[in-house]
Amino acid sequence: MLKVFDISFAIGDKLLLDNVSFELKPGEFLAILGANGAGKTTLMNCLCGLTRPSNGSISLNQRPLSDMSRADVAMQMALVPQQQETAFAFTALEMVVMGRTPFISTFESPSEQDVIDAKSIMQLLDVGRLAESDYNRLSGGERQLVLLARALFQSNRLLLLDEPTNHLDFRHRYQVLSQVKRSCIELNTAVIAILHDPNLAQLYADKVLLLEDGKVLNYGERDVVMTSRNISRLYGIPATSYQVAQTEFFIPQNVLGQAPSKVMIITGESGSGKTTLLTELILQCHKDDIPLAGILCPGEMKDGQRFSSDIVDIATNERCLFGHRTGVLDKKTKTRFSFTEQGMALGIKALSPKDIHIKTVCIIDEIGPMELNGQGFGHQIAPLLAMAGSRHIWVVRPNLVSQVCRHWSLHNPQVVNITDTDVLKKLIRFVKHNQHYTETK
Repeated sequence: MLKVFDISFAIGDKLLLDNVSFELKPGEFLAILGANGAGKTTLMNCLCGLTRPSNGSISLNQRPLSDMSRADVAMQMALVPQQQETAFAFTALEMVVMGRTPFISTFESPSEQDVIDAKSIMQLLDVGRLAESDYNRLSGGERQLVLLARALFQSNRLLLLDEPTNHLDFRHRYQVLSQVKRSCIELNTAVIAILHDPNLAQLYADKVLLLEDGKVLNYGERDVVMTSRNISRLYGIPATSYQVAQTEFFIPQNVLGQAPSKVMIITGESGSGKTTLLTELILQCHKDDIPLAGILCPGEMKDGQRFSSDIVDIATNERCLFGHRTGVLDKKTKTRFSFTEQGMALGIKALSPKDIHIKTVCIIDEIGPMELNGQGFGHQIAPLLAMAGSRHIWVVRPNLVSQVCRHWSLHNPQVVNITDTDVLKKLIRFVKHNQHYTETK
């Protein structure tokens, strides 16, 4: 996709890049590492055509970059800068829609379909709720996700990321790179990212380029390039690669597609019988002495809609009113329900990790827009997933399954529809198939 051959760049008598060469294939993630002043940003400017190298060549899909127009380049690659502010009060959605600019004429406006597609990408990156927010008022992490959404809307062929994790907190640092890595795997997107932290390169990159004073110190497969000797020389400090059994290193699960927990998702529309199915499962588990925890939310239906709901602590069988339909969309919870303080308190208690043993199967009925927006029981879910070897059964509406999987970084969860004829058997196999239980039938 991209071939860089012996490029150099000088300003006056100062050589900023000196015979840099590398190649990038579709789906590959290349991390560029180097100390401050090593030439990383200069290299990035050359790659996206903002700066023309003094010597050497860059080809994009076998075409010389120097022969391509800015529009041609922009149709095939997109840049995610460190940060970007605007003098105008653009909404987050408008910033994303700007990714369509290379594909429309000067006096043409984005179509309704463009807006729909932009919203879809924002949903995939968990920033759909920010569509109408003032971009300039967003947090650094939120802006970075919006810029990533714009880049993916512009082109999912090649992404150039200039220090994408700079100034981001722990969650957003991994969220941005996890979404980028997912694009490599699912969309075959090629990625070049300037990173400051070698540990992030170790987690996400397929290949690594080490840049020292404008020259390539080393380039190739990650495991070959990322050595203590190379990292020590690159940054001028003694660097040791080590693992200590008694020390915990905190990284989000599924960074490498591996999870400490297993999740099964039951999906189906409102009133389709999901809670009834879970009730049957709970009865069967009680017969087989399988410990359960979590919440069940049986409801009352009126005119095809859920009118009210109770909440049940599955472990203790404690029950109270959870909420009722108001008919008015709550901007905070993104639902048309009003929830009781007693019901919320019972749910939080039922989903407390300290009260859930690793042998316990945890059920959540259901995960919806509130949890995706950090409301409801959103803060209880991640600690539950972090329990190694744990098993979880979630109820999720069909239109939210993809978003839920991305939000909590689920890797290939088992998804079953309530309409499946053997759905109960699948659930029973799931709760029994672990190190503590063996299937008897």
